[in-house]
Amino acid sequence: MIKVLVIDDEPMQRQGIVRMTPWNDFGAEVIGAAGSGMEGILLARQQHPDVLIVDIKMPGLTGLDVIARLRGELDAEYIILSGYGEFEFAQQAISLGVCAYLLKPLDDEELAAAMKLAAEHIEERRAQMCGAPEGSRTCAFLCLPEEEPVRGYLLHAIRHMEEHMAEPITVREVAQELGLSVSYLHKLFARCGTSFSAYLTDCRLRRAGQMLRESDEKIYTVAAACGYQDTRYFSKIFQKHMGVKPTEYRHRKNI
Repeated sequence: MIKVLVIDDEPMQRQGIVRMTPWNDFGAEVIGAAGSGMEGILLARQQHPDVLIVDIKMPGLTGLDVIARLRGELDAEYIILSGYGEFEFAQQAISLGVCAYLLKPLDDEELAAAMKLAAEHIEERRAQMCGAPEGSRTCAFLCLPEEEPVRGYLLHAIRHMEEHMAEPITVREVAQELGLSVSYLHKLFARCGTSFSAYLTDCRLRRAGQMLRESDEKIYTVAAACGYQDTRYFSKIFQKHMGVKPTEYRHRKNI
């Protein structure tokens, strides 16, 4: 069975891919869905997917960042999802060896063709590794996760951040929740190429972007729901990371 991981910060698109794609047609199954690049990297390292379907433009780590970090760790196929205004990423995506580069809004037939191509590549590699003729499906992979407790701690930390988004969150609080020292938790995030505070900011801004896209809540309400009591500070941080002010982001929902 081919294992698929979907990484997309847009909930509706992510859920649509997971639920509407006929995975059985490709001998595939979805083993996870992530709403950010960081969460996707952690799940990929834990689950060892064969195919990753990745949105190219996400807050924080982009799809290209995800692929660049995982390419040396996973023997996987990558399918990139891109908006019409993001052609400048195509050349870099090709240099990273992506299997397919699909434009949004996503066409079901194009995704099916990309999955078929990815499945063919995977089966060829499996046949070669097993010393069998190409196309053989008799080779079984056994991928054992490395340092599984580490991934468990990080996923627990991420879930805690997401569940307590509106509250003040400190690294000490999360470390206590996990039964770890503050310094060790810092080291865990550093091993993923980020910091606790940077990921917390990314997590909050992802939630803010989602609320701005999917609701008509006032900006100060969105800010408070994401842990920012100072609306002016929230707008400044949002613009720094997203490139536009919250009000502009709302009016450009397909940014």
